[in-house]
Amino acid sequence: MAVIGTPVVTDERSFYVKCFGMDTSSNINTRYRLYVQDKTELDSNSYIDIVNLEADEHGGTDSTFYVTLPNTYTVEDVGKLRLYDSISDSEEDVRYVTLTYVKAPSIPTNIYYPVSINSYNPVSISWSRVSGATSYVLERAVNGSSSFIFVDVCVATKYSEGLSSTVTKVQYRVKAVNSGGSSGYKTGNLANVYYTKPNVAPTTPSSISVPSTVYGGKAFTVSWGASTDIDGNLSGYKLEQSYNSGSTWTQVYQGSATSTSITIPFGATTRVLYRVKAYDSDGAESGYKVSSTSTVVNNNAPTIPPSITVPLTINGGKSTTITWTASTDSDGNLSGYLLERSVNGGNYTQIYKGASKSYSDNITKGWKTVQYRVCAYDRYDAKSGYRTSQKRTVVNNELPVITTSSTALGLKTGAFSIKYTVSDTESQTLTVVEKINNKQKKSTSVSSGTECTFEVTQQEWISIPNGNSTLSIVATDSNGGVTTKNISFSKKENEIEFTLKTPFETDAAVSVGIMNVVRNIPEGANFTVEACNNAYDQTPKWEDVTKFVKENRNFVLLNNTKTAAKWGYSFKVKVQRGQATGDCSIVSVGGNFQ
Repeated sequence: MAVIGTPVVTDERSFYVKCFGMDTSSNINTRYRLYVQDKTELDSNSYIDIVNLEADEHGGTDSTFYVTLPNTYTVEDVGKLRLYDSISDSEEDVRYVTLTYVKAPSIPTNIYYPVSINSYNPVSISWSRVSGATSYVLERAVNGSSSFIFVDVCVATKYSEGLSSTVTKVQYRVKAVNSGGSSGYKTGNLANVYYTKPNVAPTTPSSISVPSTVYGGKAFTVSWGASTDIDGNLSGYKLEQSYNSGSTWTQVYQGSATSTSITIPFGATTRVLYRVKAYDSDGAESGYKVSSTSTVVNNNAPTIPPSITVPLTINGGKSTTITWTASTDSDGNLSGYLLERSVNGGNYTQIYKGASKSYSDNITKGWKTVQYRVCAYDRYDAKSGYRTSQKRTVVNNELPVITTSSTALGLKTGAFSIKYTVSDTESQTLTVVEKINNKQKKSTSVSSGTECTFEVTQQEWISIPNGNSTLSIVATDSNGGVTTKNISFSKKENEIEFTLKTPFETDAAVSVGIMNVVRNIPEGANFTVEACNNAYDQTPKWEDVTKFVKENRNFVLLNNTKTAAKWGYSFKVKVQRGQATGDCSIVSVGGNFQ
């Protein structure tokens, strides 16, 4: 069975339709007929034919029927197609259709683009809008060619494109398009094309930095962030200054650097503002980057310290003290001093900052020379000039070595001694000083390598207070090098008792005596004094005379017997601390007897 395909409208009164599967077995040319029916008669059982067509060829099973309607009809009047086999007298196929004719758009009335084009930048082409157009086809011809090439299909009425730097002439044309077809072309004028890279100004500097406080008559730095330039011809920057919050500006710098040193004259202003811009070799300039306002302090620097003193002899490996005299400041805001040192003639390095007028500097062994300079500064960091010392030669000397078995002896209960050795690779003779709690005991000269003994005698032990104590050994070589070794120990005694080592020999028994004990006995301690007149006996008779000693009165000894061959007078002094605190001591004992 034959089938009607989809009609294709060609104009307002014409269309064509392809039919499929038609029988070609008959040689009769008029076998198939195509009927066209008005859409207003679709409900009728009988066809009212607008036109009666015959297939005049049968080149295959598929044939195309071309239909041109009478002048009184348009394609939009057609509602049904009917294919009829005239040989078999049978209906092959019926197709209901809705046909619409879309008229092709008219030619755009105008097309616009520059008559002179710089191909460094994209060229913009535009054209007039055409009613009914759904799109536009843009074409281009270059360098005088008459052949146009496709550029793009555009929905909008404008288009932008870049041109090759080799293009010297260009011409555009455009046509309107819809489902009904396309218009003719609207061709623009022939435009001249050149290639010139335009100059672009540098970017604005990214930042500008100015101290929040600056000082009249003193240099400070203004710096800014670098600009960029797409053309690569950045030349430099212009820095401007304003004393009146930006009402007027004065250029203070021009150059390629991103910082410069500025000095505002003393007393010129109290506020200052800066701005900077970049410029290129073609004279194009960026916008300004403006700083915040800075406060200007007009402050006088202190005077130079009048003098500086450095010891004549400076020893490597030891400290030396540098002193200087005071500066003055007319503003009354002197804050301190900066001390700097130069080693072996090199650059000066700051070693001290503060209010003191002296400094103890550690001299590294191996330095050859050392020199110092000092300046004063105020609270606004305004600095005086420098006062410089004489250059000193450093005496380098290996210090003596003191060797001991220990430097922490712990708790001691009485007189003791400790051995030590002193040596020096550069000196034959050493001076050794021994001290107990920083009080010199003795000073001796010994040869290098000598073993010595530090002896704490009983008498010295008695004078040492309870608590922590220190033995000091100080060795000095012939070049003035000094080494100190400190040895710690502790003493804790709650009771003191002493008597005469040898009693006083007498002709007869002592009957009356008096004693003066210079003492320091805190409240809570127990203090007793005893005396005897038979001290040579194996068991002497001790009599308590404490009360009389305390009252500074004579006392009477009652003993009148002895077992020894001779009489002998002696005494005992005893102190028990108990819970008492503070110093507890016997300074001296004196007296008389008869």
